[in-house]
Amino acid sequence: MTAGSGSDLTGRWRLLQWRAVDEAGATLGHPFGEAAVGAVVYTPGGWMYGQLSGNPRPPMSTADPVGGPEPERAAAYSTYVAYWGRYEIEDDRIVHHIEQSLFPAWSGGTQVRYFTLSDGVLVLRTPAIELRGDLVVNELRWRREESW
Repeated sequence: MTAGSGSDLTGRWRLLQWRAVDEAGATLGHPFGEAAVGAVVYTPGGWMYGQLSGNPRPPMSTADPVGGPEPERAAAYSTYVAYWGRYEIEDDRIVHHIEQSLFPAWSGGTQVRYFTLSDGVLVLRTPAIELRGDLVVNELRWRREESW
């Protein structure tokens, strides 16, 4: 199944909640805090971009987006995730074919998200990964924006 067919996910979606859960679905935490913000866009032509941010984020002492003290840059960029590329839908999965990412290891790779869409809420779930001895799934809830 390709983008735009089957479940129509095209449009702009605003983040409602990002939480890390265990295998039973119990909340382990909120990676960017309970007030995290974000947007993901799926176009009819098969392109996507997504951005997530902590809220609030630590301030920087410079107006230069690539300058400033290294600890400030590390703190700022550790509270932001962004990537873009092509996508396709395969049954209950969205496969993001990433062209570029703020996290360089994702550039040129794929990220799989399992999805459900119910009552206007899109839920994206990552495959389980082991973190500090626990199996963790990141679960992101989104609501479609009225216009985009």
